[in-house]
Amino acid sequence: MADPVPGLLDKALTMLALIGREGTCSLARVAGELDLPLSTLHRLAQTLTARGYLIRLGRGRYCLGTAVLSLAGGRRLEDLLVDVGGPLVDDLARQCRASSHLGVFDGEMVTYLVKRSFGREKLFTAEGMQLEAYCSGIGKVLLAHLPVASRRTYLATGDLVALTPRTITDPGRLEHELAQVRERGWAMDDEEVLTGLRCVAVPVHDGAGGVCAALSVSAAVVRMPPDRVAELLPRLQATATAIRRHLFPQAG
Repeated sequence: MADPVPGLLDKALTMLALIGREGTCSLARVAGELDLPLSTLHRLAQTLTARGYLIRLGRGRYCLGTAVLSLAGGRRLEDLLVDVGGPLVDDLARQCRASSHLGVFDGEMVTYLVKRSFGREKLFTAEGMQLEAYCSGIGKVLLAHLPVASRRTYLATGDLVALTPRTITDPGRLEHELAQVRERGWAMDDEEVLTGLRCVAVPVHDGAGGVCAALSVSAAVVRMPPDRVAELLPRLQATATAIRRHLFPQAG
């Protein structure tokens, strides 16, 4: 009797190649290519997802996971953050009835990978846009978790321009606030980018316990008083945890 393991391994590798080529792919599409029953593909997909080689995006669709990045120079982590984060950030915006962003630190700036707005509320931000890190909620989270040497270099060489009367431009004061961000686990932009706008942000952790991105919710100050910030934080943190678990299931 033939050993079924090599055949299943071949099917699993073919599945990974197909999904990698398509970007995102349904199991029904894979079944048509591999001539395998959906029950077998579901079992393969569950195993590959648990090991971090696939990410389930919902409704039977999958994309390659972070474990694949260690095998070859495939998709960037930023691409996976967009695929995984998009639907979750959209849900967060609707839950909070506010604008939500997912961003990363890129060349001493914040790059917004995902932006979702609720209803008619519109912000000046856009996907792909870059913003100074020192004055934004997402930026403060990412700066707070930089290696010490990198953060000190940023504070020593950066030009901290006041965008509003509330923007923190003193490096010593900003360093103190970043220490508070690390301690409490979240950051706030309190009308520091734009007068009348408040933003709260939390880190998205990677599989090694570091921070790979940050997630925020923004709204007009009148719609986000201090008690509203306290109400939103658990939702933000739950969404950040969901993103981490999708991207790094092998980390537990």
